[in-house]
Amino acid sequence: MDSLMVNMLHHSELKKEEGKTAQFQASLPSETVSFEELLRSSIKQVNDLQLESDTMVQRLATGDVEDISEVVLASSRAEIALKMFMELRNKFVDAYQQLSRMSA
Repeated sequence: MDSLMVNMLHHSELKKEEGKTAQFQASLPSETVSFEELLRSSIKQVNDLQLESDTMVQRLATGDVEDISEVVLASSRAEIALKMFMELRNKFVDAYQQLSRMSA
């Protein structure tokens, strides 16, 4: 999730502050990434966090976890990533609906 949030923050910050692009270019990949690729990798990262959370909960149930905070952190990361992704989906759906009303 960390790289998902970093990618999204980088893209939004680049739009807001075009004058400060030099500081972000060092952390962005030199090749351009299509929207489809960004979306696919984001979905995969959210899914990976969900799977990691499920694994941690199963390990907790079997007694293989020494520190419960690891499980709480994994679950929180997965929850936040899913909520953020759902909000993005809702924004895309709203934008699509507005565009479809404009053409009608």
